[in-house]
Amino acid sequence: KNGLPEDRERLNDISTVFTDICREDLANLYIIIRYYRRGPVKLESSGNKAGANSVEYLRPLGLSYISIKTHMDTMEANVGVRSDNNINRLDIYTLSKDKSENNFSELHKKVIMGEKAQFQQLDRTQGLYISNIKVFPGPLEIVKQQNPHIFKKPTVAPGNMITRKLGFPAVINPTDQRNDLYITLREAKFSKGSKKAERNLLVQVSVRDAK
Repeated sequence: KNGLPEDRERLNDISTVFTDICREDLANLYIIIRYYRRGPVKLESSGNKAGANSVEYLRPLGLSYISIKTHMDTMEANVGVRSDNNINRLDIYTLSKDKSENNFSELHKKVIMGEKAQFQQLDRTQGLYISNIKVFPGPLEIVKQQNPHIFKKPTVAPGNMITRKLGFPAVINPTDQRNDLYITLREAKFSKGSKKAERNLLVQVSVRDAK
């Protein structure tokens, strides 16, 4: 309710380091934060009437975004002015009332491009604050050596500090060990049956070993 983590000990550990970013990426790079709420999915009952499932699922709510280039330009212009210039309040945007949750995956593009018919701002009193966005040039191992205080292990969730690029970086280090699996669900077709509207669907993907 107060916008703080349920575990207050994690307040100083909510951070990550994005790697494999080249200089050319910074010109058109954004941080996207998506919000989800817990809610039921409407299902068809035996009487052909839509009813709400008692099980709660993650439902799309909205998102915030920040342009890395704009943030860096602002920081350079305000060097030495105030100590809290690196704190950003991000507004929360959600789909327009006439838009389906099916459009949520493209919402960030609509907001960045300013297509106001596709989205609306959530309560103006609500927002997300992020701070200490910094850029560290050089290989990750050297950055770790030069900034040991940033890469200390969190007290609650050790090791969850590095966010790798979705895909391969521009330069691949021969000594870099990485095992990634990417799955993209592009489209699916399902029969509507007697319904006029699209069905509510939940897709679950799991990875299992031979056992």
